[in-house]
Amino acid sequence: MQESATNRLHTALAVLSLWLVATSPWVSMLRRIPSGAGFFAYAHVALGWLALPIGIVYAVSLLSGGRWRRYAPGKAAGITGVIEGLLLVAIVVTGVTGAMWFLLQGSGDAVAWRGWHIRAARALIGVGIAHVLAVASHLLDLVRD
Repeated sequence: MQESATNRLHTALAVLSLWLVATSPWVSMLRRIPSGAGFFAYAHVALGWLALPIGIVYAVSLLSGGRWRRYAPGKAAGITGVIEGLLLVAIVVTGVTGAMWFLLQGSGDAVAWRGWHIRAARALIGVGIAHVLAVASHLLDLVRD
């Protein structure tokens, strides 16, 4: 049962992350949501807020019960596990920095949180690509065997 729920969380988080990344070029916010913000800006904020708790629940689900060792550097994790662990960190950090930007919008600190959010999102993209390549490599190995 837990594995099924975790798989659904993974799918939801993957779809949300892809949509947020793919549409982010149409989101233009600095210190606050602009008064004339359009669909993509509001959708980015709403779906980002949705992705944050899903990401946290997903991370807790994967890391609980000592399973965190599968995602930390060491013999138990391997390179694929480390990539997945970094991706979990990037997802949560991206969500938290986006939430902090939103909560502090209009303040001088909002610009700094926006910058951290962008850096976290770029890390998420890079590690996400590495994750997809690792999964594809694993699938190729399965097909060959």
